[in-house]
Amino acid sequence: MRKTLFTLLGLLLLLGAAAPAVMAFTQTSLTYQKCTSCHAVVKGKISRVEEIRTTPDEWGVIIDRMARLHGMDLNPQERDLLLKEICATQILSPEELAKVWYMDLYNNPQVVERPQGEVEEKRFATCVRCHSAGKINSYRMTESSWAKVRDFHYYVDPAIDGQMREMKWEQEATTVLAQLAKSHPYGKAWQTPNVTPAGSWLIFGNEPGKGNYRGSATLKADFSGNFSVKGSLNFDDGTSEQFQGEALLFGGHALRTRTAHNNFKTLGSFAFSNGTIQGQHHYPAPAFRTSTSTWYPAVGSARLLRVTPAYLLANETTSLTLEGVNLPAVQASDLVFKGAKVKVLKAERVGEAIVAEVVYQGSGKAQADLQVNKLNSVPITLADRIDHIKITPELGRARVHGGVHFPAEGVQFEAIAYAAGDVALGAVAAGFTLSEEVTRENDDDLAWTGAIGANGFYYPMGDYGQILTRESKLEATGLVKVHAAYQRGGYDYAAEAMLAVVPPDYVQRIK
Repeated sequence: MRKTLFTLLGLLLLLGAAAPAVMAFTQTSLTYQKCTSCHAVVKGKISRVEEIRTTPDEWGVIIDRMARLHGMDLNPQERDLLLKEICATQILSPEELAKVWYMDLYNNPQVVERPQGEVEEKRFATCVRCHSAGKINSYRMTESSWAKVRDFHYYVDPAIDGQMREMKWEQEATTVLAQLAKSHPYGKAWQTPNVTPAGSWLIFGNEPGKGNYRGSATLKADFSGNFSVKGSLNFDDGTSEQFQGEALLFGGHALRTRTAHNNFKTLGSFAFSNGTIQGQHHYPAPAFRTSTSTWYPAVGSARLLRVTPAYLLANETTSLTLEGVNLPAVQASDLVFKGAKVKVLKAERVGEAIVAEVVYQGSGKAQADLQVNKLNSVPITLADRIDHIKITPELGRARVHGGVHFPAEGVQFEAIAYAAGDVALGAVAAGFTLSEEVTRENDDDLAWTGAIGANGFYYPMGDYGQILTRESKLEATGLVKVHAAYQRGGYDYAAEAMLAVVPPDYVQRIK
């Protein structure tokens, strides 16, 4: 009897070992139907497809390339479904995706990428002259897939050796790709959690150049598994926006929106995790207005979510706006600043928010916890005064107009106040101007790059075309200085940054 039992157990183990792995994509899936005509199924997996994890946006680039270069027949509805299917297992984790957030939207990101160490310096020399580092860091692949990237480049660009003639590119690429196989390994397929963003949300955000806003939105699931989204935003400057459209959830955490704000199309990229939605939406060219926001569930117990401004200066009377969910009616004694000497002059409920007037009566740098009754506390930074301001971005990049498909791209600069010790306080309403950055004899860049708005928004006025009246015969491009000036408490503050006005981005597919 015991011998028979062991025989049966051994047979079951043998059968289990011989059984093929469960396929991520069944034969009825769109992924199987669209991809296996070129990519073979090996040991229950679709080769190449299941050797890569990347962002929904990079998978979109890959899918578009399959259609453009290899004739994959795909309509817009199928494209969304294919993306969702693939990202169910082949997406980056939330932590991995957060490191390349600026690649999610084609919105002229102002992030300056710099190599860290000798290995990355070699990677930049070999790869980043054509691609952004963010694109490379958006991938996790098996060792064999990383190795194939070199041959893929020869396929799409046979002249690459000639273009990279100052190095032996084949050897350099082989070394770099071997390093990437170790630093950016495939790991394991992603498992999509069973979550949904459907529901009502409160929105708190900021748009450089316009200021803070608050609003609400509702997401409703539709028959296709996507979501309709509808809401409104109210800005501190008195303006408002109504928006509606659709949202797609990839891998249970990457939320992408296609909406219209006051009838102007916008794109959004958000991370849905830990019960909140965080990310950006932006207006495409020419404005390239980008807003950052956090969405919180509109239901639940009372809680404090945002305090504006998030800092107090010594001996200044500051008007604070406290926002959150189901905030109670209050009086001055209900606000407590733990860990600091702050006097509350008055406090009252105004609409959905609490408005308070307070004075920091202490001195030096510190951080206090603001608490309303028994609600959760919110940190407040304290300082004697503003020590200096900085402009962000430090180097702004704008692009001149390059035709109907390549509109000009603007840049929004912002001045950020800091306390001593380089402690960031928040944005301030500085005034902006431009001046010449002399880099050569008879430098005339400023005359052709134009002016900047007082609120820090720059928009290039020139087209991509040679200007024969310029001594250099260049386009309306160049490098100029950006100046910010701000006054507060009897002090004058100034900061400088740089603005590079460059040609259009004609090769967007290799970002």
